[in-house]
Amino acid sequence: SERHKTPTKMASDEIDFANASKTGEIPSFNGDEKAKATDFANYFCSYAQLYHQKQMLVDHVRMAAYHSAIMGNSLVFKDKVVMDVGTGSGILAVWAAKAGAKRVYAVEYTEMSKHAEKVMEANGVSDVVTVIRGAVEDVVLPREDFATDGENDTQCVDIIVSEWMGYFLLRESMLDSLIRARDKFLKPRTGLMFPSHCTMYVAPITDEEERYQSCAEYANTMQDWSQFVETTKSTYGVDMSCLEAPFDREQNEYYLLSSKWAELVSTQ
Repeated sequence: SERHKTPTKMASDEIDFANASKTGEIPSFNGDEKAKATDFANYFCSYAQLYHQKQMLVDHVRMAAYHSAIMGNSLVFKDKVVMDVGTGSGILAVWAAKAGAKRVYAVEYTEMSKHAEKVMEANGVSDVVTVIRGAVEDVVLPREDFATDGENDTQCVDIIVSEWMGYFLLRESMLDSLIRARDKFLKPRTGLMFPSHCTMYVAPITDEEERYQSCAEYANTMQDWSQFVETTKSTYGVDMSCLEAPFDREQNEYYLLSSKWAELVSTQ
């Protein structure tokens, strides 16, 4: 997955980057500072861009589903403590507040949290919504909301809302963080999650036209490499043919061994 890449090593056998903890967990859970920094650079930083947030907000099928689930269940949200995990620009937190929540904690790891605070103020819910900058694994909630009826007194949240799904459901790799937030903060007997269940449908397909196109592109790039080697040798006197095998491996992996995605419309 995007956040579970194997660390690479330098010639000195020192870790060049460490995008996982020593136990193989996501860095925000129990990684060292280097792992967290790499994780942020590789994954989280793109979510600090407004254009990326806008891409998600114009997905009206997804937006309508969340809006209906929250605003259509105001009796469930009324006077509840809500946590929005990965709030982004904060729209789910706004809806939770407008649905009647007494307090909403909007957790965001990136600088998008600054924009979320402005969104809360602009929509008149800053008195209900508290935007918290940080990884949800590290968040500490205000003491006044701690539960008194559970073994773990940090389990004070009535409802967790989160838009954590990515391509093929799991691409964004937020599920680990969401589960940890559930175990740490959600009331064990009465807590709710929005959404609470997901289903993946998988079926094998074949697309011969796409395969032929990929093979043709692979052949073309290798032909271009041959011309490059010949030109570099004749023009600059340097033989690059010794790099043909690794170049071929790179292109083979890219054109022939990598999966591709396609957007489907509702009629497909």
